[in-house]
Amino acid sequence: MRIGVFIGAALWLAPVITVGVIGLGMPPLAAFLVASVLAVAMAWLASKPLATTLASALAGRSILSAVAVIVAALAVVLVARESVFMADSTQPAYSLIPGDPWRVEHSCMSAYFEAARFAQSGTENIYDPTQYQPRHIGALKVDSYHYPPPFLLVPSALRLVTADFFQFRALWFALQALVLAGAVAGLGVWIGEAIGAYTLIGGLFFLSAPTVLYSLQMGNFQSTAMALGALAFVLLVTRRIKTGAFILAYAALSKIFPGLLIVYLLLARRWRAVAWTAGAALVLLVLSLWVLGTQPMQDFMHHELPAISDGRAFPQSERLNVAQSNQSIYGLTVRMRHLGAAWLDQPTGLRVTSIYGLLILGLAAFAGWKARIDTSTSSGRAVLVQTAVALMTLASFRSPFVGGPYGLVSTMWLLTLLVATASNRKAAALWAVAFAICAVGNRLTPSPTFAPTPFWLMASGGILLLAVATSIRAAIAPQHPSLRPSSP
Repeated sequence: MRIGVFIGAALWLAPVITVGVIGLGMPPLAAFLVASVLAVAMAWLASKPLATTLASALAGRSILSAVAVIVAALAVVLVARESVFMADSTQPAYSLIPGDPWRVEHSCMSAYFEAARFAQSGTENIYDPTQYQPRHIGALKVDSYHYPPPFLLVPSALRLVTADFFQFRALWFALQALVLAGAVAGLGVWIGEAIGAYTLIGGLFFLSAPTVLYSLQMGNFQSTAMALGALAFVLLVTRRIKTGAFILAYAALSKIFPGLLIVYLLLARRWRAVAWTAGAALVLLVLSLWVLGTQPMQDFMHHELPAISDGRAFPQSERLNVAQSNQSIYGLTVRMRHLGAAWLDQPTGLRVTSIYGLLILGLAAFAGWKARIDTSTSSGRAVLVQTAVALMTLASFRSPFVGGPYGLVSTMWLLTLLVATASNRKAAALWAVAFAICAVGNRLTPSPTFAPTPFWLMASGGILLLAVATSIRAAIAPQHPSLRPSSP
């Protein structure tokens, strides 16, 4: 089995690493040769723990083994195809959905690159949307920047490696793909036993889903923030506090929603974890002020935060052609408004979103106060990961705008975990159906290129409600007696 896992891992890693090496400035052929060597080395190191874990579920089960091989082959083909476009933006035929101009052109990563450039100059308001739009870099449309300044520590560091936009894009894609796949694989191995094996098999479906692939294509940081948050949460709970603290601090300072995990840790009386995370956040905040200067933080506090609060930061969320792809609670109120609920105007919708945020804070506090998850069992370890992903998913929906192509990534990861931990085949089948609904529904939801329809306003809203319900269920699952056998 190890040889099969090694071959599959090497084939998946080779195109991804090739794109990253191209991002370092190496010619494509040389990049492929170097990447192949690195992929073989990484795959061989990873193959033993992966194969050992998978054996718990695949030994003697030929049908399941065949399914795993087929889905693994699909994941390799899809990421290899996408890698061509990520290495060369003049090859849109290799993008995930080449027939949709909006999906081909859209690049969240462009905002990160430009914001780091503006911050380096020290003279521009990095949150001024007129600096970003309407502009293109090559064939890619520049997006606006909305994150807190500490996020720019990583993009600024990458700009020291390359100041070329397209090389930065290639490097960013490789880093995000490796972090996401590494988190899925690493946590599956950590969970272990049969549940860990099913988690790894589910991870193959996850990495093959159009939603996940497109989130990597557009370069949005949300999927990476989810992966980092889950890893950090596990590290903090399993006493690897210093490493977990800096990872969670960076994710929380960058995307805010991973910060909900700190509420859980605080109410779970994980005092050292909270203290170290707070200290790490302070260090990163001081570092960002030193590297970026004070102007970006002032602009965030006085310009961007008020604009986020009153909706000005995301004017696209009010447009009908965008509403059906906005996977946030506020986006749900906009859908309802366009479907006839005229009383759900913008101020009311923002109030509803704020109330939702308070409820999610309460849920995280309740889960932290009551949960007793035994990480000495594979079921307990799986539930710990589910809890982290579920809470971050719920927190992410608090934002006024969450793009559908990346907003459901964590929900789909969570659904694979729920399949793995299902108590019987019927439950596993139901969670698998939910995964298929999210994957297919999100792929078919029209982008802003196309005129909206009442059907897709309702269907996409239904997918969002399914995601919310799934995450709430997973967040309170540790209250089930069978999943909390002892105190941490």
